[in-house]
Amino acid sequence: MLAIHEFSTEFVPIIGAEARIDIIDWHGKRAVCKARIPKTYRNEKLDHWLRTKRTREEAEILHRAKLLGVDCPALYFADPEKTELVMEYVQGVLLRDFKGVGAGAKKVNESSLSGLYFVLGKYAAKLHSGNLIHGDLTTKNVIITQDNRLVLIDFGLSFISERIEDRAEDLHLLKQALKSTMSPDQAKDIFDIVIQGYRSVSGRVAKQIFTQIQEIERRGRYARVD
Repeated sequence: MLAIHEFSTEFVPIIGAEARIDIIDWHGKRAVCKARIPKTYRNEKLDHWLRTKRTREEAEILHRAKLLGVDCPALYFADPEKTELVMEYVQGVLLRDFKGVGAGAKKVNESSLSGLYFVLGKYAAKLHSGNLIHGDLTTKNVIITQDNRLVLIDFGLSFISERIEDRAEDLHLLKQALKSTMSPDQAKDIFDIVIQGYRSVSGRVAKQIFTQIQEIERRGRYARVD
């Protein structure tokens, strides 16, 4: 959501279902301002409370993700009452475009692609080790910068959970995203690399999570079970 395709210097403000994203000047540097949008269909006080709560939670999760060793945008400022976050501006290419095919896609060799997805698997495991669930773990929420940083973005749907089911749902969503943008064989190979990266951090816990992914697939649905 914060990416500028092919390192372009232009950015069009994005108004999504939950928030408006703008590029602003923050003490002489480019930054991203994320402001949660009021929902007119909700009670005004309830709506403000929910947006305040989610803004505060997202700020906390970004901070905790950093402490866990996950590269994500630095948080410069948070104003829960105004439901605004100001974050590091990350310029780069979305990971979903590192396929080597299609118009505008950035071509990379197989070893480079494998390395990126191995790191993504490690980041997922690091988040889960701190009981953080990304909530929207797809290749459109990962940026590759010009200096080869892999940056995980958009923690708007993130939450805290110790449940194996929630960790498995995170990875299952990524697996489905790969299948929707790659050939079946490539998606399988890439997800196997993600798993290798995940296992390198999580160790024995990984087996429980992978078993749960199979159970989710058997049930044939995506939704998190409460």
